[in-house]
Amino acid sequence: MGEKKKDDEREPLSWRDIDRRRERPGERGPAPAREPRKQAEWVRKMALRQAEALFKGKKALPEYQTALKGLEASHGTKKFPAVARKFLEEYGLPEEWGILTLLLDFPDPDVVQQVLKAMAGLAVSRSRVEQQGFKGKLKIWALTSPDRELRHTAEEILENL
Repeated sequence: MGEKKKDDEREPLSWRDIDRRRERPGERGPAPAREPRKQAEWVRKMALRQAEALFKGKKALPEYQTALKGLEASHGTKKFPAVARKFLEEYGLPEEWGILTLLLDFPDPDVVQQVLKAMAGLAVSRSRVEQQGFKGKLKIWALTSPDRELRHTAEEILENL
């Protein structure tokens, strides 16, 4: 019982000695193996981001987000048609459901027709409430639109939904 184990007889290491052991090459074990994996993962993520940005084109730029916010801010004002026209010329039809909904108030029936068709393609992936709201808007367009082609397009989309 009076015997001490060998480990107990050693002096405890100082923090300086512990740090020196960590800094020596070959002393660390599995930690260096993690670094290349982390770096490879980071490189892979960056490559994916760049590829996504490439395929999105202008829509990946921060200016696009700023333009979206400007379009939302101008909705319901006299500036909306001009802001919407500039947005559509620069970026084309957006893919965001909410922005497409805003563009239904655009005064040009041809643009509204394109927006309705784009929304019809996205409607399947939307929630039930959004689908019902879209159907309601289509019914309103089908009944009240002064443009005959727009009424016809709305009726056609309603039949296909």
